[in-house]
Amino acid sequence: MTSTSGARAKLLGTLASVLTALAVVVGSVGLAAPAQAATTHVTLAGHSTAWSDQKTTLTATWKLGSKAHKGKVTLQRKSGKTWKKVATKTTTSKGVAKFSVKPASTTTYRLLTSGKKASKAKKLTVKKAYTLTTTAGSTIMAGTGKTFSLTYHHHGKAASGTALVERHSGSTWVKVTSVKISKGHGKVTLKPTATTTYRFRVSGKVTSASHKVTVKAPSTFSITGSGSGHGVGLSQYGAYEMALEGKSAAQILQYYYPKTEVGTTTNPARRIQVQVFGHGSDTASTTTVRISAGNFQILGDAEDLDPTTVASTTPVTLTVANGKVTARAGAASVTASTIRIQWSGTTFLPSSVPAYATVAGAQGTYRNGELIVTAIDGQPNVVNDVLLNTEYLYGIDEMLSVWGTATRTTDGATHSGLAALEAQAIASRNYALLPALKAPMASCNCHVYDDTRSQNYTGWKKQNGSGGATWVKAVNATTTATTDDVVTYTDPDTHVTSYAETVYSAAPGYPTSSTGGTANNKDAFGTPAIPYLQHVTDPYTKEYPHLPASVAHWTDSISQATAKKVFGLSSVRSIAVTSRYSSGQVETLTATADNGTTKKALTKTSEQWRTTLGLPAAWVTSFTPRK
Repeated sequence: MTSTSGARAKLLGTLASVLTALAVVVGSVGLAAPAQAATTHVTLAGHSTAWSDQKTTLTATWKLGSKAHKGKVTLQRKSGKTWKKVATKTTTSKGVAKFSVKPASTTTYRLLTSGKKASKAKKLTVKKAYTLTTTAGSTIMAGTGKTFSLTYHHHGKAASGTALVERHSGSTWVKVTSVKISKGHGKVTLKPTATTTYRFRVSGKVTSASHKVTVKAPSTFSITGSGSGHGVGLSQYGAYEMALEGKSAAQILQYYYPKTEVGTTTNPARRIQVQVFGHGSDTASTTTVRISAGNFQILGDAEDLDPTTVASTTPVTLTVANGKVTARAGAASVTASTIRIQWSGTTFLPSSVPAYATVAGAQGTYRNGELIVTAIDGQPNVVNDVLLNTEYLYGIDEMLSVWGTATRTTDGATHSGLAALEAQAIASRNYALLPALKAPMASCNCHVYDDTRSQNYTGWKKQNGSGGATWVKAVNATTTATTDDVVTYTDPDTHVTSYAETVYSAAPGYPTSSTGGTANNKDAFGTPAIPYLQHVTDPYTKEYPHLPASVAHWTDSISQATAKKVFGLSSVRSIAVTSRYSSGQVETLTATADNGTTKKALTKTSEQWRTTLGLPAAWVTSFTPRK
């Protein structure tokens, strides 16, 4: 057993030695080693950028080692984290295949061989062939506009075309208008009434980004208009123009008060009481009276009270207690239900030393008449008691006195403005006659006020002021010792003749080129229609060459708070004049709320609108929202 095993081992060792030697011999005679596989090269080439409306070519190249290889290659595009097939082609004998692509947006591509060999990824940046850009959306005030500037390019160069302007409505886009674009630029102004989203589109080419325009309620409204005053009856500026054109006072009055007559009436020595200080216009509980020269006297209402005469340098202090007035002048005092103060140079206290009285807080000074003081609502109430036809009219400060000295020469004839002053004097007389024929009003112990509630009366300030002598001359031209010029109206049905109610104002307005003129009394005041206080066109005021800018065209404003209060809306976005009276004055205003849909229309008399909005006149042209 032992010898047999040793022999086998020896035989195996000898065989191994032989094989080793054989291998050495074979290697020494140069036999080739097994062949190695050639390297595969797959590339994808082409432009890195392209326009969205043009195709571009991507070139595939497949090589094995340095030799072109013919085989199938697949173009893939990246979608998220995966690759999707675009097309498969067979390379030519030169190892080339071309792919034509037209991606809508920037895309990354690669090649994949049949052997699953992939090329490097290639990114193709796609630029929009057409671009349409606009200004960004913004916030505007209601009633104003937003201007959009458009920029339009094709392949990066300025282009021309037409863009549709669309607004978003629900789930659709609705055409608003169109805008021409020339050489890359276009412009359009849009005036949305509510918050609106817009876009711009060149059909079949490009659509812009959408832009939201937020419409907000304004903090104020700018108001433009013309005219001054209520506009009923005589126009003072119109009267002046008529005078300079050669019209008489009677012609002026009959133009502005149609169907009336200008004639004379007997001249009774009628007196009129004018409130110059007190309840309704002043809040002071005391005032002081001063006399400019000479002396004065204070009279109480008791029969046994002797007049107190003091030097003019002594001021008179008026106070009220227990329903009576106390007048103190130095050490002297008088307490009574009614106090009368009379001074030098009047019919009540004749003197060669004329004087005038001044009441602290009153707008005028008083050369004529006497002051009558009573107690009303805890205040001294002071009235100037004067002759109506002369003394009162001398102090009416409603028309510039210098108008009476102005002249104009036309066709060889020279005319002055004095007729306008005479017309004013007659109108003012008529205006005062009607209340003077009645008992004084208990609220002021007066027939008329000294301000625009009646007629503006400043007494001696007017009579002695600039051109005062011309005004006095005009007044005197309308009165004699026995007669006064007045305006009357005869009712065609009853044949009753009465004094006309001669209201007047500075100037009517013209909100449009064809609308304007004086107002109907019913439209302005809400009172029953009066035949001679009806609308007349007024070319004289309109054509007057020196109408102040503040009358011809004025600008005012109201706040958002006022607008909300007037219309009863939570917020007011816009206000529009939606109807006018025959005079051109505002009749109805319509306000649109902040939501753009709720509207509130209000109709008022023109004077109600003027006072409610605090305007110079009711000939309103427009309301413009402001920030």
